[in-house]
Amino acid sequence: MGSSFYVSADHEKAGPWAFTGDQVTASVRRHWPDATVSSAFEGFLEIVADVEPGRPAELSFNLRHGVFGFEDRGSPVGPLTVIYTVLNDLAPQVPVAWWIDYDVDLQPLDLAGGLDAFIASFPA
Repeated sequence: MGSSFYVSADHEKAGPWAFTGDQVTASVRRHWPDATVSSAFEGFLEIVADVEPGRPAELSFNLRHGVFGFEDRGSPVGPLTVIYTVLNDLAPQVPVAWWIDYDVDLQPLDLAGGLDAFIASFPA
């Protein structure tokens, strides 16, 4: 059974993100016009975007808690690219943290250093 990764605002350093699900949807579709973003279902948006050719990024956004999530299925580059892009659009100054489902030890992600630094700060 695979693990899941989660990304949210770092609540120890900042409050929750102030953007809405509609803003997440608009950001994803602005950058990946062929992406699919589900209507809110049970408090989640399901996102599929072709970030890497032939390897769609699949992730979700929990509307209630303001948390992105994705499964540990190979390279995290696709989902992290979508998350970085949305956060860079909607909350570029808010500190970001990630954790894995079996260990809620928050780890920082470097949003300020650009996409490559953001991905490199995610060692999973």
